[in-house]
Amino acid sequence: MTERASTETIFGPSKRGLTVSVMATIAIVAYNNLGVSAALPEIGNDLGDVALLPWTISAELLTAGVAVLAAGPLVDSLGARRVFRWSVVGFAMTSTLCGLAPSMAALVAARALQGVAAGMLLTATMAAIGVSYEAAARARVFAWNSTVWGVTSVAGPSIAALMVAVANWRGVFFFSVPVSLVAAVLAWNALPGPADETSAAPADARGIAIIAVIASAGLAVAEGSVLTLGLGSVVVVLGLVAYRTHASRVANPVVRPHHLLANRFRSVHTTSLLAVGGSLGFHAFLPVYLRGVRGMSATAAAFSVVYLSVGWTSGAIISTRLQDHLVREKVVLIGSYFLASGLPLTAVMVFTKAPMPGLVASLVITGLGVGSMSTTGINVLQERALVTEMGRLNAAHQFMRTMSITYGVGVAGAVILTTVNRRTGDVEAVRELLGGDSEMVGADVAVALAAGFEYALLVSCLAAAAAIPAALHLVRSRDEAVTSAA
Repeated sequence: MTERASTETIFGPSKRGLTVSVMATIAIVAYNNLGVSAALPEIGNDLGDVALLPWTISAELLTAGVAVLAAGPLVDSLGARRVFRWSVVGFAMTSTLCGLAPSMAALVAARALQGVAAGMLLTATMAAIGVSYEAAARARVFAWNSTVWGVTSVAGPSIAALMVAVANWRGVFFFSVPVSLVAAVLAWNALPGPADETSAAPADARGIAIIAVIASAGLAVAEGSVLTLGLGSVVVVLGLVAYRTHASRVANPVVRPHHLLANRFRSVHTTSLLAVGGSLGFHAFLPVYLRGVRGMSATAAAFSVVYLSVGWTSGAIISTRLQDHLVREKVVLIGSYFLASGLPLTAVMVFTKAPMPGLVASLVITGLGVGSMSTTGINVLQERALVTEMGRLNAAHQFMRTMSITYGVGVAGAVILTTVNRRTGDVEAVRELLGGDSEMVGADVAVALAAGFEYALLVSCLAAAAAIPAALHLVRSRDEAVTSAA
């Protein structure tokens, strides 16, 4: 299939509404993740009860992570269309509740409900891609999704800041309502219903509860201390053991273990998790490093998150073209080589304190690897899945990606903060810099911060190195692929 034919397919009369609604959904989910942070100071000033302010972010992340998994069986049994309708209306309603919240506690509760809607919305949309498009067309859709996410990562905080200036912090949430309604109108009848051979399955309440505990522990890991990392990891491991036991005793667990462990799926998950978690861990602390060590302004340091995003989006687009000429598994392998080159190069740029153009180039190369691996990987996953398991499988993959990012950020934070604490005893200076409460740190803290960031980069380099054998296994397991109907 040529590029022109594929482009006409996803924007043709039969698919145009679905394609645009998928992009609108990705945009509102990305905006929901990225834009709210810009409004936090105004929210705290208006509602008070600042101790609860971090939970406006954490509560949504927690409930969205659990809802992603819970929605998987619903999509498989009821169809993506019905779950999409529930969730997109729910997202518009909960966004309105967030904007009308009279207190911080009410806002946290509304954000928790919004997370449920967002998680279900994402699962329904990703599953619909797998069911509604042929494999070549999926690559185009995923590339467009990455572009939308990349643009939103830059524009989202700016839009949020504009909403705060024009309509105070409540406008940040109200902005999501019309976008949600547009997505609802476009896709109300465009998404697929249930496959003929599926039937409704009872909800796995106990499995969902165990997953909620695992997600809560994973969220605690992102706090960045060695103690929470250790305790959270113990709880996660125990939760996984408990879930494995539970899944072996019920007919329809919320996550089927073979969706994670089967040979044809395992390396797909692994490559994406190493790429995304390994790269975004240190990257979360890049603005802090640039401000505290290189003395950049808060604005310039905050803009640094764009560089990897540019590479990520470019990698997604380029990998789409490559999939027209190479098998998808080999495209993932090529991406792993870029990742394994870009991250060590980034480490060299940091160790030598090279000028910013060199660091920017290394981050773009890293992003090329991540974008091609993660975007192509999802396409490979859906190509290997049966239509009847598309919801569960996509939900499991999205949940694992979220956990990998959580652990990537948590490990990087623990490495950086522990290094600073051991060398200076002034870890709060870094926390204040991270939270925007200060503009600079002392010379001794800056040296320790640089060392901690370098160590965190080394951990990311190890993840990149591990991605190559995982990608090689992905290529070797191609014979076990199951082509999904589309």
